Amino acid sequence: MKRLLAVVLILGGVLIGGSYLMTGRLPWVALSEEEKQVAELREAFGLIRQQWQTAGQTQALGVDASSQIEGPLAKLEQIDKDLEALMPRLKTYEARNQAKQLRHDIDTFKAEMK
Repeated sequence: MKRLLAVVLILGGVLIGGSYLMTGRLPWVALSEEEKQVAELREAFGLIRQQWQTAGQTQALGVDASSQIEGPLAKLEQIDKDLEALMPRLKTYEARNQAKQLRHDIDTFKAEMK
């Protein structure tokens, strides 16, 4: 019985530790409001990236995809502006780090677009 309890405790510790290493937070801690705002921007950026890739595949087939490209570019500029406005208001360390990572990802994506 003691061994079973020890195995369960160790397994639980490993799962919680793995979750913490992967996400940077404990499983029972909810996102702050700031982190939710950054996560929404990251999700919108992910959709833009997918739309851009789809437009690129369409162009590779020889189809005019200029209308598919203009939409994501306008949305990307809006996300960029929203992130710039949000960054000075972020107070939590985690939200600031996530915003900096998103800024880096957006800049990298813009550089790849050229």
